[in-house]
Parts: sequence; C-alpha cells; structure tokens
Amino acid sequence: MFRKLKNLMENHAETSEHHVDERLRTHYFKANRAEVMKVIRQMLDENDHFKGLGFSEERGEVTFEVKQTFVVISVVTVRVNRTAVDLNVSTESVLPLHFGSNQKLIVSIYDNLKRRLTFLGTSLAEKL
Repeated sequence: MFRKLKNLMENHAETSEHHVDERLRTHYFKANRAEVMKVIRQMLDENDHFKGLGFSEERGEVTFEVKQTFVVISVVTVRVNRTAVDLNVSTESVLPLHFGSNQKLIVSIYDNLKRRLTFLGTSLAEKL
C-alpha cells in the first residue's frame, strides 16, 4: 500500500531486472539490437507527441520527450536474437503528484513493443 502511494508521488520511474512491480521489469525480445532500434524509431516517427532528442544505434540508446517527460530507452543484445529493453522516465513538474503517469508511459511503450516484436518475457538475464 505504501509503495503504491509512493509511486503516485514520484516524478521518476525506471525498469530493472528485479523490480518489485512486475510491469516494470526488464523486457526481452526475440530480435537483435538493430531490429529493436528500428521499431523504436518507427514508434517515435508515428507519434506526434514524441519529440526525439537523441538516437544512438551504436550505444543502443534513445532519448525523447513527451509533454514534460524525459524518456531514455536502453537496448542491449544479450545473446543472438535476445535483446533487453529498459526505460528511465522523469517528469519535470511543479505538482508533487503524477498519479503514476511515468509508470503508465513505461507500460504503454512496452505494450507497443510487444505488438511489433516477439516478446520472450521479463527478468531473463540469469536464464540467458
């Protein structure tokens, strides 16, 4: 209960391999880094609300803004056709409450990737 209330007030959210919220765990896809980066670029190009700031295929990193929110997507190939995607989202606002908007944005991006790529699961680092 306390954690859910805390998430409503935070202006930052990020995914990780062992996050307590299953929705915010590292997602793995059956694709190489170039394929995932191509899909992310398509997502940015298709959404008028996303303002691309940086795109580095060599480092596997994408940065963009949506409204007052700054997003960093990290893409790492861990094995052939096994690629991990993590997100870091921060909101700049005078309001202390964000009602989980950062977490919702992460889930939305992950859902979009799942529609376009073959999803393998979450928290698979130790299994690969």
